[in-house]
Amino acid sequence: MKKNLYDFKNSLNGTKTKQIIALYLVNIIGIPLGIVTSMILTNYLGPKLFGDYSYLNGIFTFAMVIFNFGFLYAANRALVLNDDREKAKEIYGSSFILLLLVFLLMSVCLIIFGYFDSNINNKGLYEVFLYLMPFGWIYLLTNYFETLFQADNRIKALVFIRFYPKIGFFLSSLLIYFVFRKLDISKLLVVYVFYILTFLVVYAVALWEIKLSFKNLKPNFKSLWQYTKNYGFDVYIGSLFAVGVANLATLIISNYDPLNSNEGVGFFNLALTFTAPLALIPNIVATTHYKEFAGLDKIPSKLFKTTILLTLGSLVVLWVFIGPFIDMFYGKQYHSAIELTLIISLGIAAHGMADFFNRYLGAHGKGKMLRNSSVVVGISLLITNFLFIPIWHEKGAVFARLISGMVYLLNMLFYYKKYTNSKK
Repeated sequence: MKKNLYDFKNSLNGTKTKQIIALYLVNIIGIPLGIVTSMILTNYLGPKLFGDYSYLNGIFTFAMVIFNFGFLYAANRALVLNDDREKAKEIYGSSFILLLLVFLLMSVCLIIFGYFDSNINNKGLYEVFLYLMPFGWIYLLTNYFETLFQADNRIKALVFIRFYPKIGFFLSSLLIYFVFRKLDISKLLVVYVFYILTFLVVYAVALWEIKLSFKNLKPNFKSLWQYTKNYGFDVYIGSLFAVGVANLATLIISNYDPLNSNEGVGFFNLALTFTAPLALIPNIVATTHYKEFAGLDKIPSKLFKTTILLTLGSLVVLWVFIGPFIDMFYGKQYHSAIELTLIISLGIAAHGMADFFNRYLGAHGKGKMLRNSSVVVGISLLITNFLFIPIWHEKGAVFARLISGMVYLLNMLFYYKKYTNSKK
């Protein structure tokens, strides 16, 4: 194990450092791009339509988690243990075929859901919802790239699919604001046309660069099925409770909105946008060291201390500047997002540090530990969501996220200690 630690330390001065810097820079640059884009969109759409936009995105994001079934986590595991580039292309290809099949099932289920859901119909969103349906695979592809690229240590590709959609949609939002603002046309559809086009271009390039291979599909499907049974499905069940329930908050807020509006959804999602950077540092560090974690008996203490100090520093900066920032650039109509941001920030910071330990355990194939933790976190979030949101609406959602973030961190610490102690 000394050799592993030695190689790990040396990697900090070479390739891994460059990868950390690349991912960190793309996310740091992406933060103002995302925020400025949200500023333009909130100005163009207004609180109500921005809430509708956030709500529809929330439905597809929730569906992305539901219709995973663990095969992407299985492909993740297969790539972590693979050193053959030709075999890697086959894993990408076979999992892509599965993704297309899942998309067909997801589309049918969402159409039925939209038809019978009174909330979508009462708010006049079913028609837009149907227009978006043929492009729902874009949301699945986001999960596909994020899950597989980190396992394959394709950090440049990960940088590409994280950065270029942001800059593309930012440029699109400028075009929307200055060209389409005065036109008598559905503002929501205009935004979604450019949103979809941006992702279509970027993801098409990413797929071309992967050079998918569809050789040996039958044995690869069998292999992925084994990985799904032994690892992927456990993580999937956990993600249903953790990630799935987290995305469910948007839908619950919308259904309990007393004014039959999605404004609260918009405020809640703005708070998530402002606090997302708090989870970036631990996520980036863990992602770039994912393969190396598999060979380490524990996380180096220096790496952990540096990560937590940077996360706490980011939290303090957010607390100081969020109020003046929203007042200056969003205006009084979005003032409600300030309090939501301050409350949820602690939960997001805790969630980010929990993900740090999650990546380590995932690299060691501890799917059942991740599943068990996610179930506990998801149940706590589900209970608090249904307890708090009907009473306090979007404020109830941020309190629920705060509690679940703390529960998640405590669970990950428990399982990390349990696993590392067993290695002694």
